[in-house]
This record gives sequence, structure tokens and C-alpha cells, in this order.
Amino acid sequence: MTEEPIFGGYALTPADMTAWLRIQGWEQTGALGDVAQRWRNDSVSVVVPMLTSSPDFTLRWSELLDRLSDGLDTDPAGVLLAVAKSGSDIAEFRATGQIDDSLPLGDAATLIESVRRAMQASANSALQPRSYYGHSLPDAARDHARNVRMGQTRRGSYIVPVISRLPILEPDDADDAVLFDEVAFQPFARTAMLRLAKGLKTLHDLTHGASQPTRSSITEAIGEGVSSELCDAVASTLEAHSIVDLDVTFAWAERLPESTAPAAVTMEDGSAPMIRQVSSVLKGEPIVGRQTFVGYVKRLDRGEEDEVGRITLRALDNDKARNITIDLNDDDYHVAGEANTDRRMVSVTGVLHREPGRALRFTEVSEFHLLEGFPSLFEEADRPQQER
Repeated sequence: MTEEPIFGGYALTPADMTAWLRIQGWEQTGALGDVAQRWRNDSVSVVVPMLTSSPDFTLRWSELLDRLSDGLDTDPAGVLLAVAKSGSDIAEFRATGQIDDSLPLGDAATLIESVRRAMQASANSALQPRSYYGHSLPDAARDHARNVRMGQTRRGSYIVPVISRLPILEPDDADDAVLFDEVAFQPFARTAMLRLAKGLKTLHDLTHGASQPTRSSITEAIGEGVSSELCDAVASTLEAHSIVDLDVTFAWAERLPESTAPAAVTMEDGSAPMIRQVSSVLKGEPIVGRQTFVGYVKRLDRGEEDEVGRITLRALDNDKARNITIDLNDDDYHVAGEANTDRRMVSVTGVLHREPGRALRFTEVSEFHLLEGFPSLFEEADRPQQER
């Protein structure tokens, strides 16, 4: 199979290119099966090769980049950069203090390692929010920390830009198409970056106030992405000799806008001792935080004498459609039955249990309801493929 074109360490697919063209206002005007698509804006028409296994894919891809660069007054690298950025979330960790265009090598190593640990902690929290992970790190979290990229720093300060690409995914089963609809879909990479942003903001609020945080407020913060590992990563940076403050800013992928997360968080000088105290509390109390899943009710199971009903929720977990077993009380089970009959999407909040070799299981359900504003599975099945 022909390798996908590489830019900045990323494999950019034809789907990335067509998504970018659509964002820029281009329209698809034709297609040759699954081999190629024709796209046009007000003045330029291009052909996007879609079949990467085609013998002439590399040649046609180069022709596409040349034509786009001519029409956009840039070069092929500039086109690829725009495509990559439009589909990537970027977090910039800016260290300020006794820094000009450099900082001591040891402090630089501390900063970069702390950023890596923060990214891994946020991925852990996206999978299952917990107060402390220790050595029980899921492979998916390790993979996420390995896959994000570090961009170039800039003059005047020391910045570590972390680039997290959002994949374009397709369902393996037609019934799961609604889970990948752009209205509901959150790729794992986006969920992890959201946990980083919200976790840092929550940690800031806990540790930068006039009074010490209560144990209950620390426990509640777990669901927002705060963990002992995130605390230790931030504290290590602030304890570096030449670093005073740590500013983290977020730029969200143009392809998947985000308006609910903080745009920037500043962890200030002198907050490291309080952050270490929060870390100590979290490490001493292994707690699993609540999280929310969106999906559809695939199966109902309740005997005549059963006080609770069991359902199978089909939802996205780490970019894959998975079955999640949930026991519901009578009222919530009635809602689940309605959702199953009408093929409506639902939202559930509770505690997810991940056990090696076992099915995913949800307990301690605190909220279960139908989702408004989402298409039913009937409506999704009726939509033309190009509109999805």
C-alpha cells in the first residue's frame, strides 16, 4: 500500500485534505468512484486523489499541492501546514522567569518532561478520571503521549508547543454512524486535550485562591481532569530554578471548533507547595471520578421480577464503538426503553469500570436522559453519505 503523504511527522490523508477544502469554502463538484474527487472555489478547480494504493497517487498528490499553492500564493509546504493545523489542537506551554532565548539545560529537560507527563495524565483522565494512576497506565494513554508532537519554540521566551492531530474516522458498522456524526463526535485526542485544559483551570482555581481547598473540592476536581500526576507535572516545572510562571494557551482545530474550554491558564510563582498538597491528597485517596458518555441503547434486558433493568449502551471509547453495560432504576430504564424504540441518543453520567479482559461496565449512575438536538438513528440512516 502506498504510504500516505507525510508533513511534520503526520500522515495526512485525502480525507484531511477534503475536510480542509470544505472549511475554506470549496465545493465538491464531481467524483470518480473512490479514486478521485473534483473540488472548486471561485477561481480554481483541483482534483484530489483519494485512493492511496493507486500507483500514481504520489504524482497526483504532488500535482494537487502545486495547483493549490499557485492558487493560494504559497508553496506546497504552506498548503500542508494549513491542512495539518486545521485538524490539530495545539497547547502552548510558555515558561517565564529568568529566560531570554534560552534557559538552563536541566530546567529545559524538566519542562519538556513535565509537559509529556501532563499530556499522559490528561489522556489517562479522558479514559477514566482517577485521583492517582501509579503504574497502572493504559496503553492508550501512553500512545497518546507518544503521538503528540512538539513544535518549534519562538524567540523572547521558552515555549513548548504541543500539537495533537484529530483523526478523521469512519464507523465499521452502519448502525454506529450516528456516533461519528460531527455533532456528537469527540475524538479521543480532543477529549484528552479538553481534560488538560479543564484540569489545569480547575487546578488553578483550587490552588490560587485566598484559602486552602477543601477535601471535597479536591475530590470533585477529579472529574474535571485533575490527578496527582497532573499536579506533580505542573509543580515540577514551577520548582525549576529559572522558571517563575507557567502559561498554557490553547488553539482548537478549525475542523472541530471548541467554545467551552478555557483559552489560557496561568500557574503562578509560589503555587507549587499548594499544588503538591493537592497531589498528596489525591495520591492518598484512590478515587474514580464520574464521566459522561453519549450513545444509543442497543439492547434492553429486564426480567419480570428484577428491580433494576440492564441495558447495553453503544458509545465511543478511545475512537472505537464499544458496548457498555449499565444497570438502571425503573425511571431511567423507562427512558432507555423510549430511546431504544425511537432510536434516540442518550447521555449517561456515572463511574466507568475498566477491567482487563472484561466488558466495560457503568455504575453509580447519577444522570440518564434523552439528548435533544441530535438526529435519531432513523434520520441518520436517511441522510446522504456526503452530508455526514
